[in-house]
Amino acid sequence: MAKQELGALAVSALCENLALLLGAGIQPDEAAGLLCEDSEDGLFKQTAQTLYKALLLGDSLSDAMEKTGVVPAYAVRMIAAGEKAGRTEAVLNSLARYYASQARLQKKLRSAVVYPAVLLGLMAAILAVLVIRVLPVFQGVYEGLVGDLSTSSYGYIRLAYWVGGVALAVTLVLAVLVAAGAVLGRRAAGRAVLSRVFQRLPFTAPASRKLAVAQLAGALDIFIASGLDADTAMEAAEGMVDHEQLHKGIAAARAQMAAGAGLGTAVHDQKLFEPLYARMLLSGERSGKTEPVLARLTELFTQDADDEMDRVVDRVEPALAAFLTVAVGVTLLSVMLPLIGILGTVG
Repeated sequence: MAKQELGALAVSALCENLALLLGAGIQPDEAAGLLCEDSEDGLFKQTAQTLYKALLLGDSLSDAMEKTGVVPAYAVRMIAAGEKAGRTEAVLNSLARYYASQARLQKKLRSAVVYPAVLLGLMAAILAVLVIRVLPVFQGVYEGLVGDLSTSSYGYIRLAYWVGGVALAVTLVLAVLVAAGAVLGRRAAGRAVLSRVFQRLPFTAPASRKLAVAQLAGALDIFIASGLDADTAMEAAEGMVDHEQLHKGIAAARAQMAAGAGLGTAVHDQKLFEPLYARMLLSGERSGKTEPVLARLTELFTQDADDEMDRVVDRVEPALAAFLTVAVGVTLLSVMLPLIGILGTVG
């Protein structure tokens, strides 16, 4: 069984605490020891203990991180690059921001799946009770009142069964699709499949694009903070982004940079960022403040992606509620129409 990996929020906390302690002049092994003392029992404390033991044996911070087996390989590579460039603290701070943003995005994605799943489950339960329990009762009452149902009354009952059955079938199919998406999301290969699907669906494509842009900005922030040049940072960041359309723009930007263009110019010309944000990067590059500008852009893009995910969820709620209302309303109306006819005949 594969060893459990630290979650994005835990990785962020680990990197942030190490950066703070290193910034205070504490040696890496002492910093890991303090984390052991201050952490509650669990995977985080076990990770800190493994770090502490490895550092005491003389391993570098990146090697110690790798030995834990639970720190993402991406973070290990970045820390190793930071150590070579003498910028370990800066890289740890960048990683803390990056994984904090990833944790927020993952939370949004989970809510985008869990909420519709719960709503679809409730809809399926209501429709199942209506079709299986309520409609037969009405049909039995009508037959008890007038004997055999008339042609028109029978047509209404059939309509009620048809509408209720179709609505129930659609709801169950949607629920299965959502459940399958939740299962796929647990594995890297499944997440790649879901990402490609979301990129093509009209109502999720904008959110998928903004998520990818946030990932690109975050990766560029970390790579440049670790001391890599802009060309190498763009090449490395390309591997961190899973978005087909954005990949084409990144490839074009890399070709432009290879021809002598700067990072900000390539990002602006290839429309990787919105014009306003691309000009911010251009200005930061010209003033020698590329790193703080990228850090700020990462925050802005992450917030923008969060807002777009909220809009997707907010659109799903009324659509599902309207579907349930119409299905139940039409079904009940079809059941009540024969009663109106019966009462008219009696009167």
